[in-house]
Amino acid sequence: MRPLLILILTAFILGMAEVGRPANITDPTYGLCPDPYSYGIYCIWYHDQCQCDSECSDKGPGYRCCLVAGCGKWCREV
Repeated sequence: MRPLLILILTAFILGMAEVGRPANITDPTYGLCPDPYSYGIYCIWYHDQCQCDSECSDKGPGYRCCLVAGCGKWCREV
């Protein structure tokens, strides 16, 4: 009984490691913020909209806290 329980828990934990990442995504840069200069945005002042990715969760699952050159950290879809 005990080895079966350990096997089930191990399978569950290993399965949890892939939650949130679609199986068809093979790009190693998936989910990473792009180059801060790639947005083409020019700002008047520097202001951080977020400090970490969890602060962007209300915008949707594909949003991360990314640095935008000259503007600050913003919630951007990646």
